[in-house]
Amino acid sequence: MSTAHHFFREDGSVVEVCVTDRSDGDFHIASDPARLRERRAEIMEGEWAAVRQVHGARVVDADPSSTPDADALMTETPGQPVAVQGADCAPIAFITDVGPVAVAHAGWRGLAAGVIEQTVQRLSERGATTRCAVVGPVIGPECYEFGSDDLAAVVAALGEEVRATTSHGSPALDLRAAITNSFASSDVADVRFVSGCTACEGAGFSHRARSERERHALVARILPVEDHT
Repeated sequence: MSTAHHFFREDGSVVEVCVTDRSDGDFHIASDPARLRERRAEIMEGEWAAVRQVHGARVVDADPSSTPDADALMTETPGQPVAVQGADCAPIAFITDVGPVAVAHAGWRGLAAGVIEQTVQRLSERGATTRCAVVGPVIGPECYEFGSDDLAAVVAALGEEVRATTSHGSPALDLRAAITNSFASSDVADVRFVSGCTACEGAGFSHRARSERERHALVARILPVEDHT
């Protein structure tokens, strides 16, 4: 069942973040459009804005009428839901005190490309300071075996802390550490991991562990002052 998180802002508005899990169904943008609209409405009302995720660092403004190739999107329109999906990669919400909020899809390629730093920068350019981040289901290092050569390249980009081992002793990538390091380089220290491992804790869908094509979602919006209690 989805979980909701609420953050009060300086002007009295609220950022609402909802994180789905397996029981909420599939939120892949390629799934049946009518059923997808129904599932979305069960989690958060309004026409969701999403992107076609490409494991990069492009950040776009929310537009529910299109799905551009990007991995992060932002909005300062009250009530406009912005969403990303995952099945091992991390869905992330960027909580701000004023101005726009953002969400991003972050796998190892996107993290190495700087998707977090780019999103924080775009928010800053629009007058917003990222106060904290909410991270949904992501594969844990205990389940994320990684080739040694690729791991060395990611370590070079994101820091030695991302090097880990699986539960059976093979080289692994720690995406949580990579996310934490990426936010730290942008002076954001408050990073909240609100879900468990997609592979072994059943926190969401997992492409790597179960070859699942379905996707869980993280969706955020700004609630106007008069629309919340």
